[in-house]
Parts: sequence; C-alpha cells; structure tokens
Amino acid sequence: MDFLFADNAVWFSVPAIVGSIYFLFQLVAGQIGGDFDVDIDADLDATGAEFRILSLQTIAAFCIGSGWIGLAALRFLEVGFGGAVIIAILAGFGTAWLLVTLLRMLLRLQSSSNIAIGEALGVSGSVYVEVPPEGKGAGRVTLVINNSQRELRAVQRGDTPIPSRSRVTVVGTDEATNSVTVEQL
Repeated sequence: MDFLFADNAVWFSVPAIVGSIYFLFQLVAGQIGGDFDVDIDADLDATGAEFRILSLQTIAAFCIGSGWIGLAALRFLEVGFGGAVIIAILAGFGTAWLLVTLLRMLLRLQSSSNIAIGEALGVSGSVYVEVPPEGKGAGRVTLVINNSQRELRAVQRGDTPIPSRSRVTVVGTDEATNSVTVEQL
C-alpha cells in the first residue's frame, strides 16, 4: 500500500485506480448489455459519425494514462514529484488523444448496409447461381455496389440459361421483387 499511497503517490494512484475501475465497469456493462452513461456524456452526435473529445471515456483515459505513468515515473525514474507531474500530464493527454483517434477511425468504418436496388443498374458482376431462361425462375448474381459486395436475385430476358461464374451486367431493376435483370457479357 505504501507503493500506491505514500510520498505524493496518491496524486497518481487515485486517478489511475478510479479511471481503471470506470473502464472495467464499462467493459462489464457492455458485455451484459447495460448502459451506464451519464446524461452529460454524449459520445456520439445525432448522426453517429463523430466521437466527442470531452467525454467520460476520454477523462477516464486521461486519468489512467497520467495516473499509472506518473506513478511509474515517481517510483522508478527518480525525477521527483515535479518531473513526474509533467510526465503524467503528457502521458494523460497522449492516452486521451490515442483513444479519441482510434474511436474516430473505428466510427469511420461504419457504413449503412442498405442500398437502393436502382444503384445496381449498369453494374457488372458474376453469376453465383445459374440464371434460368425468362419466365423459368431466378438465379443469383454477385455485384459490387458502392464498394460493398452484394448477392441479389436475378432474372434475364433471354431463352438460354446463364451458367454460374459467367460475367453479366445489370440492364434493369425491380424494386417490388428486389431483383435485377441481367445480360451475359
């Protein structure tokens, strides 16, 4: 206990312990489906595209980084209390900046998986399941629409089946059946 609380170490250990407990609490709550945010903590704006810089998570990250690194500097680097405070502040800001940067990068990876079937018009792809002749059923095609691979129901206007792995292009769409009309290339 003297390691954590003697000789000004309390200034580093208390924030480190509180921040660590908060993060552990958030981790456990996330695993069991709980939500324990405070009203002033709005991590995401209305569109869900931005992580706010000042939140309980960034404050906790600052406390963890400054607390544990400050305590290590005080105990192991022999820089004195003033030197440990400077190192702790730099480490706290670095940890908070890292958290915000990583979360912003993760949020940029999110995208809507909904596409309008009309966006498939003119797109080329390949047949996944044979497309039978007109009026004899439907097959499946694989298309890349807006940088996302999609598998869609496909029909054709011809009288010969289009075999699997054939290259096709979309010449029509039907929103009612959520299907595309294709022609072999």
